[in-house]
Amino acid sequence: MGAEDFSYFVNSVPGMMLRLGTMNKKKGFTYPWHHPRFDLDEDALWMGAAVMARAAMILLEEL
Repeated sequence: MGAEDFSYFVNSVPGMMLRLGTMNKKKGFTYPWHHPRFDLDEDALWMGAAVMARAAMILLEEL
């Protein structure tokens, strides 16, 4: 889980974490997380939402 504390939560309850690539050099989104000039290419957000929605659907199918 990298350096995230999130792993402690998923030890107690089901969960998931994904790292969504939002850097886009062509659009000028080049700064890393926690940098004061960080910004993200919002065109990538739909993919993260789709992955999380599909994961939720799979979980619900298993219940």
